[in-house]
Amino acid sequence: MTLAVCLPGLAIAGPAVKEPAGYWMGPVHGPVATTLSGGTVIHTRKLAALLEAGGVLVVDVSDAPIRPANLAAGAVWLPLPHRVIPGGLWIPGAGLGAISPPVDKLFRERLALGSGNDPAHPLVIYCHRNCWLSWNAAKRAISYGYRNVYWFPDGMEGWRAAGLPTSSAEPLTP
Repeated sequence: MTLAVCLPGLAIAGPAVKEPAGYWMGPVHGPVATTLSGGTVIHTRKLAALLEAGGVLVVDVSDAPIRPANLAAGAVWLPLPHRVIPGGLWIPGAGLGAISPPVDKLFRERLALGSGNDPAHPLVIYCHRNCWLSWNAAKRAISYGYRNVYWFPDGMEGWRAAGLPTSSAEPLTP
């Protein structure tokens, strides 16, 4: 099993990356595509306006924190609270290039529930800047038949840099 983790604040500059035909299977950190076929790339100011209008399902696909391997057995480990765009769901694992059937099922179910089973319902998918997880998850939502998928590549770093509010979320896992 390959572990892919997007680190908050990681900014990697590099050459423009072409949109892959399938899901991105390479390293999740680094320059990302600037387009998403079948979806809309949205940036902070427009996302804030879209959310203010309401009726949008927001999904964070950042990885969940992992207990440090060198932590002594029985030691208390309290990961920091996970910050999301207010009202957002946190579904770790949904942005990997290849996802397990239980994660796929959870992602489908939560999108269906949050959209009222309406394929035209607006969805916003994000994680961190310079991370492929949100691009993959947005592409996956499009493959499920959703027609108004917004990919927010600025990620939580862009949202916070604009001074916009966040809230805490617990991970939704299978």
